[in-house]
Amino acid sequence: MSLFKLLLIVITLALTACKPSNTVNAQLGSPEHIAGEFFQAIYNEKDLEKAQSMSTKEFANLIGSYGTARQVGRTLFNMSFDKVLINVNRSGRNLREQYDDQASIQLIFDGEFDNRRIQETRTVVLVRQRGNWLVNEVLADKFSTSIR
Repeated sequence: MSLFKLLLIVITLALTACKPSNTVNAQLGSPEHIAGEFFQAIYNEKDLEKAQSMSTKEFANLIGSYGTARQVGRTLFNMSFDKVLINVNRSGRNLREQYDDQASIQLIFDGEFDNRRIQETRTVVLVRQRGNWLVNEVLADKFSTSIR
């Protein structure tokens, strides 16, 4: 009986401790993580201020001028989602192009809008300022269906 109780305690602790530490498939604080969390803030959390806090001053001013996270996503990035999964593209080419204080990260967006599945990619250009990675620019994929 004591073995059963011990097993029950171990399973309970394991289940309560298995909470994901972040929503993006990248190491905390890395350029990949910041790029993913930036878009999590825009599309899933609808938190424009959080996205601005992860951006350079110039880019934060630009996205702030749109007023809401929804407007930023729909107008500036030309993507709308009801719900979306955001992952770092780990296939094919280098995961990250990084040169000293600049990095380019490719993200894959897989979501739904108006009951239609939408898949997009974007390249996020980040710069390191005072030891922190900040979003400086978002580039559309030239083969993307949303920019044709």
